[in-house]
Amino acid sequence: IASLMICSLSNSQEKGSAPNLAGSWSGNWISEGSGHKGPMKAVFRSVGSDSYEVTFSGRFFKVIPFRYKVTLTVTGKEGDKLTLTGSQKLLGFGTFEYSALADDGSFMANYSSKKDNGRFELYRAR
Repeated sequence: IASLMICSLSNSQEKGSAPNLAGSWSGNWISEGSGHKGPMKAVFRSVGSDSYEVTFSGRFFKVIPFRYKVTLTVTGKEGDKLTLTGSQKLLGFGTFEYSALADDGSFMANYSSKKDNGRFELYRAR
């Protein structure tokens, strides 16, 4: 997989510019482990040529708000889609690992930790 990602990065540099994910996104998060789900928003801010600082916010159990930041690094490009990965330790919840595929209009991420796993489905806010 690592060699595939390195190959993808090399190819993307030759093929033109990658999509810019900076801005506001909205959608939902879904826990595969517990079945919980809820609304989610995200603000992507470019930090360097291959990373984004992302602030995720949403609600758990429909009423409990949450908000946290994570840095996601571009680890590959295939066509018009970027592959991003990252991890973040969340107090009381452990370390969450993220793997995402994104283009100009959609951001689909899988997350996992010792206690939970699921996905984020976000779309560019218009």
